[in-house]
Amino acid sequence: MKYSHEGGTVTIRLAQQAGVATLTVADTGIGIPPEERGRLFQRFFRSSTARDQGVPGTGLGLVVTRAIVERHGGRISATHDEPGTTMVIRLPIG
Repeated sequence: MKYSHEGGTVTIRLAQQAGVATLTVADTGIGIPPEERGRLFQRFFRSSTARDQGVPGTGLGLVVTRAIVERHGGRISATHDEPGTTMVIRLPIG
């Protein structure tokens, strides 16, 4: 929510297939510039769009999230839409 403008949307989906739960969170927010996307899961990374718009944060949220997901045998990834970003978490069931 904090990366979406007023009136923006955040869509959350949960699906199950072949023993894997897939959580998808998509927003229509400020997005991440293409040249910065490779750093998205780096400790203390904050995109220039977040910094320029004064969005508060430490750059640790996705690092911690990835660590938790991976400890549970899962994977996290991001895709980039215009506008916004989609985060996908896949976790084994069982």
